[in-house]
Amino acid sequence: MTDAEQDLLLKWDVRQRLTLLEATVFWTGELVTGFLTNTFSISRVQATKDIGLYLSLRPDNLRYDRSLKRYLITEQFMPLLITGNPQECLQVLQATQNAPPSVLTLISNLPAVEVVTPPTRHIDIGVLRPVLQAARFGLLVEIGYQSMTTPEPATRLVQPKTLVFDGLRWHMRAYSLTHDGFRDFVLARIHAATLIGKPETPSPVDTAWETIVTVRIGPHPGLSDSQTKAVERDYGMTAGYYSAPVRAALLPYFLLALRIGKDDLQREAMSQQIVLINREELKPFIGFS
Repeated sequence: MTDAEQDLLLKWDVRQRLTLLEATVFWTGELVTGFLTNTFSISRVQATKDIGLYLSLRPDNLRYDRSLKRYLITEQFMPLLITGNPQECLQVLQATQNAPPSVLTLISNLPAVEVVTPPTRHIDIGVLRPVLQAARFGLLVEIGYQSMTTPEPATRLVQPKTLVFDGLRWHMRAYSLTHDGFRDFVLARIHAATLIGKPETPSPVDTAWETIVTVRIGPHPGLSDSQTKAVERDYGMTAGYYSAPVRAALLPYFLLALRIGKDDLQREAMSQQIVLINREELKPFIGFS
């Protein structure tokens, strides 16, 4: 029986566990048995059986390191259940933030839909894998980055903290040792990434990330009464405004997604429709007044 034929015989729940197992090894470079037990609420015996089954399908993909007490990826790794495409990984990361697993059971009963998808930003797999591993294990990574404020690319030494999706692009929130401060780097503009190792000293606290601000938006004052009520219904506004907690570091992206800029009050009401109400309060955190 071929791998493909045996794969088709896997039960749904087993396939899900093996897929996560393979994706974890591929993107982070390692797997601890406890990860499967904690994620799927299965026994250690069952997790060991799953790993054994996976090794029967792809015996050359993993090797067990007794000193580290974990499975490590091999140079001969060949995906069985995943594609290894960067967008596949990023879509999973995005989905984990937006929908509970129970929603997946509804898919077969949903009506047909069409989704307008903007062009996908190309992200090199040779960039995404070390970035994910650096963020997961607190490592430094040296990146080649093309900023839009400089004509030529430059090398940066950074410690990735988390990935951020702003609705259109993926960013890496990282402490830049080169700049001695926290910066956002667009993943698609990183053309090379090399893992360096553990930093000599811990990075400082990311104050802008830890600070939560409240954003209040309301209908444009130029709308008619009926239009105002329609906008309030559209955004689920209460008492004439919608309120949302946002990390200060992500506030510019949040406002950009809502198409709110420094001229929202000056723009034509029908095209702008919503405006930022507590502008003065948020001045220290946004790039416009």
